[in-house]
Amino acid sequence: MANCPVKRYQNRWGFTLIELLTVIAVVAILAAILIPAVQKVRTNTLRAESASNLRQVFAACALYSNDNNLRMPNSFIAKNDDTGREQSSWMEQLLDGGYFGNATGKARLHHSQFKVLGSPIQRRVASDVTIDKNRFSTYGMNTVLTMIRKEETVSGGITTNLLLAPGRTLYISEGRLNASGQWFGVGVSPWGSLPNNTDGIVTFVYADGHVGQMPTEGLPAQIGKKYSESWYFWRGNDK
Repeated sequence: MANCPVKRYQNRWGFTLIELLTVIAVVAILAAILIPAVQKVRTNTLRAESASNLRQVFAACALYSNDNNLRMPNSFIAKNDDTGREQSSWMEQLLDGGYFGNATGKARLHHSQFKVLGSPIQRRVASDVTIDKNRFSTYGMNTVLTMIRKEETVSGGITTNLLLAPGRTLYISEGRLNASGQWFGVGVSPWGSLPNNTDGIVTFVYADGHVGQMPTEGLPAQIGKKYSESWYFWRGNDK
């Protein structure tokens, strides 16, 4: 019997072009759905961390007030050569007073090292090129409440008992990156110092210690008429 040739078929497995394109399309759709959700969760986590930092900063301010006849830390103290007074900020007052427990030396030289003094969202948005890689402070205090000008005395600062409605008055907020993009100011105000670089939502603490959040465009851009909501938000006292 003659030998008949036997055909051997080799199975070859692989993807067709259509199958490959289908997989790519599915991955792209899943990425489009999941990436924004993951980003939102991460942003909310950073926002919660900012709120926690602000509570700690408020606690330090409350201790300062208890030790200083209810006087609030001054957001900014202007230099006065006539009296020999040096320029100072609320962060330096708290650090020099030991209200964060681990400050040594001249506070102004290292207050930017304390992560509790800044918002992780603002540190994320402002790149390392924009701010010093070791600079963490971004928060600003309400300068309408507490700023001391050159001709004013520190003892004349506002006390907590003068606040008419502490639960409606801004105290400390995520701050403002200056126009040159190099540093965050120590204060916030409706006069060109509204918070920025907050990813659309500003986190702040009221003068009674509870934390609030508001869309950036919702912050009052002026003090407003006396006893109006914007007046309470920025001033809140009859000093």
